[in-house]
Amino acid sequence: MNVSDIRKLMETMAQTGLTEFEWSTESEKIRFERKPALAPVMGESHADPAALLQALSHLGSLNAPATAPAAAPVAAVEEVEPSEPVGQLVTSPVVGIFYAAPSPDSDPFVKVGSSVEKGAPLCIIEAMKLMNEVTSPWSGIILDILVENGQRVEYGQPLFRIGGV
Repeated sequence: MNVSDIRKLMETMAQTGLTEFEWSTESEKIRFERKPALAPVMGESHADPAALLQALSHLGSLNAPATAPAAAPVAAVEEVEPSEPVGQLVTSPVVGIFYAAPSPDSDPFVKVGSSVEKGAPLCIIEAMKLMNEVTSPWSGIILDILVENGQRVEYGQPLFRIGGV
């Protein structure tokens, strides 16, 4: 695998929204992992598996000489007006269960419209019997709470949208 092939894989990941990719042969192994710029809202997916397969179709010939043509078709990018409210997403740092309050009989840490300071607790995510407090990375206003109390969340899943950052 040459530098040109690696660069094309990285560009394809960015274009399709893929955050992880691993490829191995008997003699080579490569793994890419990146953090998304803005994590997609639940139910949305920016990754296009068909475009990824098409763009990576040249991988079968990676052991060929560097002069072999390895041009991968690039999916057309369509500009779409953002339909989401402005603000920054706070994503889950771990896989676990989302809790909006410190205990079942307590008020939630924050509500939509709450003003938060940087470092203020937003929620707790229970992972492997450990309670992980998620704090606000910015000062601002809670625009959206994107998950329900008691819901299972994945790593990188959007939890809150904070505006006025």
